[in-house]
Amino acid sequence: MALVTHIAFIGGTGPEGRGLAYRFALAGHEITIGSRKAERAAEAAVEVAEHAAGATVRGVENADAAQNAGLIVLTVPHTAQPASLPALNDLVKDKIVVSTGVPMEFAGGRAAIVPLPEGSAAEQAQALLPDARVIGAFQNLGAAKLWKDGSALDQDVIVCGDDDDAKQEVMTLSEEIAGIRAVDGGALANARYVEAITALLVSVNRNYKKTTGVRIAGL
Repeated sequence: MALVTHIAFIGGTGPEGRGLAYRFALAGHEITIGSRKAERAAEAAVEVAEHAAGATVRGVENADAAQNAGLIVLTVPHTAQPASLPALNDLVKDKIVVSTGVPMEFAGGRAAIVPLPEGSAAEQAQALLPDARVIGAFQNLGAAKLWKDGSALDQDVIVCGDDDDAKQEVMTLSEEIAGIRAVDGGALANARYVEAITALLVSVNRNYKKTTGVRIAGL
């Protein structure tokens, strides 16, 4: 199984998209930043390329990004998925699509998970992209640490999916980020539990004034 070399980030102009794009650019991948507006994508691409000196990064509209990359990473807000993903289905047919989204909102100053009919943002993405091989991953990684300086993160990435080959490829890809260990989280339906951990981490971060992550003990 050949690992992809060209990775596209749909909605990649936000902190999480830029952070992950930076880390995979450091690992030597060709990176495409996608956005609804090509100008915003181009600006983000320049920022990532400057941060990861010598990296190949370009910015284009989402459809162009999805069509030409070997693997797609969704970094759009979960609220934007129903409007933005269906138009990409034909472009990502049989491709691995990684869902990083967390259906979270802040109410009364507290983070809370928003119930979705599908069960999780990852399962919603699969429903909206029926011809893609959707995998849930990276939901618990903090954007600030991803972007900071390329230092090791000392965290686990829990990877969930129903396609075993696609899941293994994303696990291998995850471990190209310094300090990351990939953990097989089982079926895509388990992504709902991984996504919910993010809301817990937000509270822990606030209490301890730290940026925390997940590490599974006993493996």
